[in-house]
Amino acid sequence: MAGRLFIGVDGGGSRTRARLRDEAGRLLGEAEAGAGNARLGDAGFNEVMTACRRAVAVAGLGEDDLARIHAGFGLAGTQQDVDRQSVLDRDTPFAALTVDTDAYAAYLGAHRGRDGGILILGTGSCGLAVIGGRRINVGGWGADIGDDGSGMAIGRLAIRRSLWALEGMAPMTRLAEDVLAVFAGQGQNAVLWAAEATPGDFAAFAPRVFDHAEAGDELAEGVIEDAARDATMLIERLLDLGSPSVAMIGSVFPRLLRWLPDRLGPLLVEPESDATDGAILMAQRSLEGIGTGRS
Repeated sequence: MAGRLFIGVDGGGSRTRARLRDEAGRLLGEAEAGAGNARLGDAGFNEVMTACRRAVAVAGLGEDDLARIHAGFGLAGTQQDVDRQSVLDRDTPFAALTVDTDAYAAYLGAHRGRDGGILILGTGSCGLAVIGGRRINVGGWGADIGDDGSGMAIGRLAIRRSLWALEGMAPMTRLAEDVLAVFAGQGQNAVLWAAEATPGDFAAFAPRVFDHAEAGDELAEGVIEDAARDATMLIERLLDLGSPSVAMIGSVFPRLLRWLPDRLGPLLVEPESDATDGAILMAQRSLEGIGTGRS
């Protein structure tokens, strides 16, 4: 198999996906690995490379073929220059590597370079708009100070309010019982767990919160309503910036959609393609000398 190859990576807080295509765009292989957030350091980078090598193996290629691959990494945790540079500074076997945020890769996949906005609601959250070649980030500041409306935020708030219930400050609902059972009904166990938990660990609670909210659980409904308010704020900001539409991306979006204001419905669209193909396009555009609009 001659010619250049392109691999795109979508690395988030729970999983990493890699996809390999040839110059004609033919799919050669794809694979997954664990969390690829750049702020996880060596652990995250190792998962990214594991996903890449698995995709290459699926294509029937080997280690020597990596030198023909132009790679695009769309990684959570690279909004800050220092974190993005830390990935670029690593020794990789590729012919070339370009690194940007998972949000930018998702935008390229969703709108193929045209004006538009995207909102990722997965383990974390991040919005991005590109208008007239100018790129504007909305949110995306990570689990410590951001990730509004995300699975992580939903899970964390559910735990917090379940502890309220334990202390008599909120109703002891089925959700609270469910969450507290994970910690054997002991607040101190939740504290010890949280000290070691990743954003993905918190986000793992989100599906059960949705399940309880959809069954009418008062505590769960409050958590999801908070997430919906935060998501609405991010969507409206993207529209205010001039996005003609906002592409819905991430595992949380389908279940949160019914909780969002009806007025937003006509402006929310399905992405044309995903962040993995967006990352491939990122690598191709870099090869052609096309900028990212990053200020």
